[in-house]
Amino acid sequence: MNRFCFIDSSGIKPKDPFLGTGLLVVKSVGDLTDKLNKNSQPAKERTRLSKDEIVASLLAKGNKDEVIAILRSNKRFEMKFDNVRTSVGAYYEHMVDIFLSDKKNRFSAMIVDRKHPKFDKNHSEDAWETYTKYAAELIVLEMRNLPPDDKFCIIVDEITRPRNKPFSLEDTLLSKIEAEISKNPSLKYENIFGALSIESHSNFLMQLSDVLLGAVMFDYKKKANLVTPNMSARKEPLVNKIRTALMVDTLAQDFVTYSPSYFKVFESVQM
Repeated sequence: MNRFCFIDSSGIKPKDPFLGTGLLVVKSVGDLTDKLNKNSQPAKERTRLSKDEIVASLLAKGNKDEVIAILRSNKRFEMKFDNVRTSVGAYYEHMVDIFLSDKKNRFSAMIVDRKHPKFDKNHSEDAWETYTKYAAELIVLEMRNLPPDDKFCIIVDEITRPRNKPFSLEDTLLSKIEAEISKNPSLKYENIFGALSIESHSNFLMQLSDVLLGAVMFDYKKKANLVTPNMSARKEPLVNKIRTALMVDTLAQDFVTYSPSYFKVFESVQM
C-alpha cells in the first residue's frame, strides 16, 4: 500500500517549552483533500468578510495607516491551529470529523519537553537539525507500526535552509531517515519512494496535520499552566471535541487509540 506522510512541527524555537512533531499518514489523498477544500471555503469567506469589516471600521475612525498595513499584508488564508477563532470554530471541528471518518487515516505526535532534565539544550539551538532529527525518528517509528511492504512518500512543511547547510531539506531528512532505518533491520529504505517540501498554505493535508498537532500542543501547554483565558476561549471547544472523540481526558499523555482512527501521542525519551 502506498501511503503519504505529512510532517509538521511546532515549537522549534529554543525558547518554546515544548517541541512537537506531527505525522499525518493517509492513503486516499484526493478524497481527503477534496473534503477539506470544500470545508475551508465558507471559513475563507467568513474570514474575508471579517477583514472587510475591520477595514471599514478603521476607515471610519480615520486610521488609514492601519488600513494600508492590512492591505499590504501578503498573509494567505490558511486553516491552522493558530487561526482558530470562535467565528470559524465549526469549520475546524469539521476538519476533525473528516479525519476521523476514515479509519485508514493515522496521526502520531511526538512531544519533547525542553525542561526535562535529560534534554540536550545545545542540540535544540539548531532548528534545522532539530526539525529533521525528530521528523526522521517519527517516520521510522510509524514505518515499524505498518506492514513491511508499505511504501511512503514524505511531504514536509518547508522551512528556510540556513546558509551553512549544504543539502536541501528533502535530502537532509532522507539521510536521517536512512540512518534511522539502518538501526531497524526489518525496514527497507527503498520503501521511501519520494520526498518533497511544500508551503503549508498550499496544501490542506498539511494544514490538517498542523491542526491536530496544535491540539496536542495546546493540552501540553494547558498542563503546564501556559494557556491564557483568551486562548482557552478560542481553542478549548476544538480540543475538547478531539478529546471526546478519542475518549481521553487530555491529549497531554502517552496514549494510542485505534478508533475511530489511529491517533497516538507520546513524549520522546530520546533527548
